[in-house]
Amino acid sequence: MIIGQGPAPAWVWVSAPRVERIRTRLALTGLPLIGMALVFGIALVGVGLNLPTAHSPINVIGVMTAGIGAFWGILSGVSLATARSCARGEFVDVNGARLVRRLLGVWWLGAIVCAMAAWFCEVMTLNSVARPVPFTIGSAVYLAVLGLLVVLGGVAFFTARKVLRVG
Repeated sequence: MIIGQGPAPAWVWVSAPRVERIRTRLALTGLPLIGMALVFGIALVGVGLNLPTAHSPINVIGVMTAGIGAFWGILSGVSLATARSCARGEFVDVNGARLVRRLLGVWWLGAIVCAMAAWFCEVMTLNSVARPVPFTIGSAVYLAVLGLLVVLGGVAFFTARKVLRVG
């Protein structure tokens, strides 16, 4: 092993049809996740900055945090789509698959933390003592999309957990 190089890949033999199913499932899940996370991110920022609570700096912080949460969703989709390289021919790189599963757990945790922070900021601003703001349809959509962002991360994590488990 060369210094500075990671561990050598540990390739496990699996049937060629299974490798194709793995590659197909990862692409068919990862690519739509990228698009959905991008749309959700744009929706979160667009709706969040037009809420009745948009006058509050706390809300702006929450909207920025929601945008970062959408970025974690995009990273989850990209990780799934590029995890196809862990399965080639009749072999699966178990070290690479393990790394992808761990990364997806981190991305999902990041999305959860960002969604919770954005949710907290919105609810805090809605219940402001100085000037309470009415709960609107926009607020409901904003909070629901934050929840959907967490669901996207979970879909990516559990898909990789199921598909990339070999042996």
